[in-house]
Amino acid sequence: MTTSPSFALQSHVDYLYTNQPRRLAFQAHTTDEFRIWQSALRGEVVNLLGLTGRTVPQNPAAEKLQAIDRGQYVEEKYALEVGEGVVANMYVLVPKKAPPYKAIMAFHGHNPSVQYILGNYPDDASARSGVAIDDNFAQALAQAGYLVCAVEQRGFGERRTDQLVHETSCRHLSFEYMLEGRTLLGERCWDGMCAISAIQNRPDVMPDTLGCTGHSGGGTTTLWLSAIDERITTIVTSCYFCSFKASILGMEHCECNYVPGILELGEMGDLAALLAPRPARFINGEMDPIFPVSATREQFETVQKAYALFGVPEKTSLTVHSGVHAYNHAFSHEWFGWWL
Repeated sequence: MTTSPSFALQSHVDYLYTNQPRRLAFQAHTTDEFRIWQSALRGEVVNLLGLTGRTVPQNPAAEKLQAIDRGQYVEEKYALEVGEGVVANMYVLVPKKAPPYKAIMAFHGHNPSVQYILGNYPDDASARSGVAIDDNFAQALAQAGYLVCAVEQRGFGERRTDQLVHETSCRHLSFEYMLEGRTLLGERCWDGMCAISAIQNRPDVMPDTLGCTGHSGGGTTTLWLSAIDERITTIVTSCYFCSFKASILGMEHCECNYVPGILELGEMGDLAALLAPRPARFINGEMDPIFPVSATREQFETVQKAYALFGVPEKTSLTVHSGVHAYNHAFSHEWFGWWL
């Protein structure tokens, strides 16, 4: 009896991953080689995101819509113009202390809206579950004295289209932008770059220093945005850093995670190496089921090599808490306290 051939394709995609040359994987041996590599990979990443040829406005219009006293800070809401007729709702949490302030960009993940990281939960049950995983990190950073800027990411809350899947428009926007030669992640990074310009124009913000943090889908934006925008000086990425193979290719993830062509260039460790030598911490959960920590540790070895080239191994950190898919206020505040 002859054995039936297998028509399954898992072996083929595994073969492609194993044999893809990764033409811009990190291989630098000197800081000069690093700078050449960094420029080349960064340019390619900008292109993959669909941002080539777009110039970030230095003074984008931002209309203040409201200001709410939240006790230790004032929550300001703005309508930020980001071009092409698109307006982003941007929240700025201003501490009640004397300026100037150290500013931090904060990006929410797959919450129903930006309101969760601001600590504005719709009900007690949502508040309890959110606070239990430190999901109110924008609020906590403002309470710690930082000026925090949070843009609602495209596809969520007030920034959805008419097509919804699980209360978001990620799927619709991902495919629409892809067919236009763009990516949803690139558009989210673009909004972040415009917001950075707006924040850095504020007279109450310290110049030449800017933090950036995000959790889960916000960690995605944080890593990619920080990789291409050096105005960000200190980075904390939560529950995203891993390998592409073990995370977004290893199980079902939202369509907004995928950037066509990235594995031709490198793995996530190569992308994260672009952050060097700026201080960058990666927070992960030991029991996170969707970003396996074993692959995170493997990719972090590449990042460590980049920082070692500059003689600053202390400026990068992988901190793993004992929980699941959760942010961690203590790890985040510690890092910003040291480096921002």
